[in-house]
Amino acid sequence: MKRTIMLSACLLVLAAAWGGAQTTLTHAVAGTTPKTDGTVNAKEYAVTTGDANLQVSLSWIGDTLYLGIVGQTTGWVAAGMGSTAMNNAVMYMGFITGDQTQMKVQVGAGHRHSDTDTNVPLLYAMTESAGKTTLEVAVKAAGFIVAGQKKLDVIFAMGKADSFLSMHKAKSIASIALAQ
Repeated sequence: MKRTIMLSACLLVLAAAWGGAQTTLTHAVAGTTPKTDGTVNAKEYAVTTGDANLQVSLSWIGDTLYLGIVGQTTGWVAAGMGSTAMNNAVMYMGFITGDQTQMKVQVGAGHRHSDTDTNVPLLYAMTESAGKTTLEVAVKAAGFIVAGQKKLDVIFAMGKADSFLSMHKAKSIASIALAQ
């Protein structure tokens, strides 16, 4: 998927808990690559949206999508792509218990989700510190973006428990309009 294509996008945040916002995302074939180390730093990603309690960050460099999710929780965090609802979204969900990281790739079906072996991350890392849980993943862009696609939908959420089955305590969505 190596093409010399410059893409620009408008990020429209559609959040029930917080008002809408607009941000510009520029995609380049070359650029600063986020470090998948479980720590989301200022200016590491092209776009970050959300609020002080729950944020998602996204960069698209070459043929790789980088996704970071930070939640003000000691429970789970998750981010998914491909839908503005759990249904049909491919989700990256994780938590840390003691010194053990738990991360799953899941796909939504209605209001439920289950394990999937598609769109497995190239890399992932998690940290939990000062009451915040962070998950970063790097995935093949081709798993979520195809030629001519107009937008990329992203969902993100967090929960209180160290469990893949507990309900979320906060959630949000973003729709990234892709111009090719």
